[in-house]
Amino acid sequence: MNPAWGVPWQQPAYYQQPHPGAFSPPPAGFPGYWSQPGWAPPNTNAAYHSTKYPMLNPVLASDSTQIRYDVRKQARNEIPPATYMPNRLLHATATSATHVRLISKAFPWSIDIKSNTPITCEAVWDALHAALQQHIADSEWGIVVGDKKQREMIEKAAKKRVESDPDARLKRIDWLGVNTIFRGLDRMEDFQELRLMPGAEPCLETWVVKLGSS
Repeated sequence: MNPAWGVPWQQPAYYQQPHPGAFSPPPAGFPGYWSQPGWAPPNTNAAYHSTKYPMLNPVLASDSTQIRYDVRKQARNEIPPATYMPNRLLHATATSATHVRLISKAFPWSIDIKSNTPITCEAVWDALHAALQQHIADSEWGIVVGDKKQREMIEKAAKKRVESDPDARLKRIDWLGVNTIFRGLDRMEDFQELRLMPGAEPCLETWVVKLGSS
């Protein structure tokens, strides 16, 4: 699926998440959405689009993406360059959304991505990685400490992670256990409604991160 690409490429700068609740992506590289190479709004001639989520970039949609990568690592280092480079600056949504929220059944956090320019696929991947690299808070540990199975899964994942990561403090990525493979974004209206905390501002572009094991 991904042909070899022998041209060296320079890794773009890492964008540090400025606040635990929000991720500010870099400016989008393309001013026009519909003229972007790689995908277009669905029509009779569209060869590659999501049937379930036609307004979501097909490289992100769970029913159409062929991208699988380990969210323990940055997407730019996991996705083959021949796939990553042409898609990283494409808009994540056909609406050129400037606010996207990620939630999941695999973790209890909301990840808000906000920008003054349309949010890109790269911004989605970077935001997910940055959020999962944060440390588990004491209050979060207090929630899970009574669940023996979940607690042991987190501790086992952390033990494996520190073999290559000198940071021994528990991280949110450890919460996932072995389910660290990105499988795309879904819509789950009932879950999204339940997941929105009472009084919190809803986000039209809320997507559920689908994760699995290798």
